[in-house]
Amino acid sequence: MDWAKAKTILIIVFTAVNIYLGYIIFEAGTGGISYVDNEKAKQITDYLAEKDITVTGNIPRKKTDMPPIIVKYKLFNKEDIKGSFFSEGNMTEELISKDIVKLKGKNVEISIKNNRELYYLDSGIRPAETIDEKACRKNIGQFLNRLNMTDDADAIVSEDVEGFKKFIYSQSFKGTVIYNSVMEFYVNDSGVQRARIIWFDTMRQAGKKTEVISPLIALLYLPEHNKNNMPQSKEVQEIRQGYYFGTGAGDQVDVSEVVEGTAFPVWRIKTEKDIIYINAYNEKVEGIEKRQ
Repeated sequence: MDWAKAKTILIIVFTAVNIYLGYIIFEAGTGGISYVDNEKAKQITDYLAEKDITVTGNIPRKKTDMPPIIVKYKLFNKEDIKGSFFSEGNMTEELISKDIVKLKGKNVEISIKNNRELYYLDSGIRPAETIDEKACRKNIGQFLNRLNMTDDADAIVSEDVEGFKKFIYSQSFKGTVIYNSVMEFYVNDSGVQRARIIWFDTMRQAGKKTEVISPLIALLYLPEHNKNNMPQSKEVQEIRQGYYFGTGAGDQVDVSEVVEGTAFPVWRIKTEKDIIYINAYNEKVEGIEKRQ
């Protein structure tokens, strides 16, 4: 297989010049942070260029050893949602599939997937010409209160989007982002028009810090990824370290039943086509998302 041959060749070359697996690290004194050698980064980008893959984003110059963590999803109870958002007799319920239920009122429509993903739409909230950010944050806080949640995100990003402010909330563990946890709101002074929520109720450390692979090793997966995915990814726009809660892209697991489990350190590789999460302990693919 091309991927296996490529790794074997690279390991032999690196060993010949006294380099292990494509990178040199210099201990920073804490035992937890190591630095990536620029020359070896160039060797990897040159190799990827031969495979018609260009790295335009910055390759991280350091990697941080991280522990695994245990995470548990925030679950959305259908009956609680009914009581918080709909008046009696002013709602219909539709079972879209075995995993998705949709609740509909006069203007409000709420879909709940696997009890842990919530999608909200209020067609009565129209675009506004002027928007007050404080009013938006207040509206989000009130919306979350109806879901028995609090406005406790670790990071918030906002932007103006055609008559609304778009807010993206994210979670982190000890300063490291958790990628598949997000709250997204489109809101103005009149209220929340759209929302998407996938959130973790609890997070706790599950073990000791463990050495993670170099981002260079994670990048070596891309030629193999392109063999099995069309259209192929041609540009690496970003690579970042973080956490991801997944079962592995190739595992035959019914993830709809998974409520709690281990989130592992990953390298998140964003290309123009996909977002790929590589386990930073064992190089396993934890997840792949198609970009919109």
